[in-house]
Amino acid sequence: MAQTLSTSVAQKQNLNLSLKMWLPMLQTSLQDLEKHLKNVSYENPFLEIKKPKEFYNNFMPQGTSGEFIESLALYSESLNDKISEQICSPNFPTPNSQKVAFEILCDINEEGYFEGDIEKIANTCNVYKEYVESIRQRFSRLEPAGVAAIDLSESFLFQLDACDKEIDDELYNFIKKIIKDISHLDKYAAHHRFEDAKNIIKYFNNPPAVNYINTNIQIIPDFYVDIGEDINVKINHAYYPDIEVKDPFSSKNETIREKLKEARDLVNLLNLRKSTLYKIVLLIVEKQISFFVGGELKPFSMQELAHELGFAESTISRAVANKYIECSLGVFPLKHFFTNAVNNKDLSSSQIKNYIKSLIEYEDKDTPLTDQHILDMIYEKFDLQMVRRTITKYRKMLDIPSSKERKKLYKVENL
Repeated sequence: MAQTLSTSVAQKQNLNLSLKMWLPMLQTSLQDLEKHLKNVSYENPFLEIKKPKEFYNNFMPQGTSGEFIESLALYSESLNDKISEQICSPNFPTPNSQKVAFEILCDINEEGYFEGDIEKIANTCNVYKEYVESIRQRFSRLEPAGVAAIDLSESFLFQLDACDKEIDDELYNFIKKIIKDISHLDKYAAHHRFEDAKNIIKYFNNPPAVNYINTNIQIIPDFYVDIGEDINVKINHAYYPDIEVKDPFSSKNETIREKLKEARDLVNLLNLRKSTLYKIVLLIVEKQISFFVGGELKPFSMQELAHELGFAESTISRAVANKYIECSLGVFPLKHFFTNAVNNKDLSSSQIKNYIKSLIEYEDKDTPLTDQHILDMIYEKFDLQMVRRTITKYRKMLDIPSSKERKKLYKVENL
């Protein structure tokens, strides 16, 4: 009985260790995978991480420039790295708070804004949504200041609280008032502290992670999708590091045996990462085949994909983060292929957004389309009943100004 219990505990420990190694590896982008594995290898003398031969065959022949080789050796800390290293005490002192914080991190975009669903995170972590929100608010204490805010106004409030400049109570309250009404900044210009406030606000970052956005970064696709007479889905092996497990001698030393097993587990987990992502991409291609041949995206959710593959939705969310597909239409993040159905029709929100974009592109610049006009045209084209605030929401998501603002912009263009 004691031996059975001991075996059960050992198996549970091994499972926890594998999960601890597996989830970060699944979430890591292809660009950062080698670095991630090397960090793991520093604690294990039996592991050696190398670039695959295919990498050198594809990228190093025929007069490779020194500048390119140098760029491969350099690594600048990513936003994900910066935040990850701060998810610890004192801001996140318990395993539960850290678990929720890492789930929130999964939903922070490259600009530093939070774009997740508090309720979904609460369900995933088996906590109240109020607790998740309280953990998100703690991100206001992290660097870069303003990260995990839901919009510009909240980001500036986070940055105001983190500001190290001397600010008296009157100025603090005035800046706070301006930030909450930032779109009407001019109406505060006559205030005697306006210049002081402006001199503080101008140092805030917009977006909060602006210093971590690398506009020159090369996006490395995880998969190549070619749709012709056949459907060809190919994994980008050239960026998958080779893992060598070195076992120079046999030993009965328990610590050495554990390290060797950990090294072998890592090899298995890397293969599992490949196969998991491959299954996800195959299912995406199957569900969105119309997109790859020049059509529109169909309604398809992460929940649906998770159900088909037998994973938790949070695992799928980690898996698709920072992963890309290259096809004849360009390079797309995996998240691009998930879009909600509109009013239970076989019509995706992506189709509606694309239609709105096309209407704005060809509108009469003297009389731009109002949201009500767009609503009427959608009903006429798709026989779809929607409310005007949904059109407004989609327009804002597309970063399209209102009809009044567009009319002003068009006039400026003609000056």
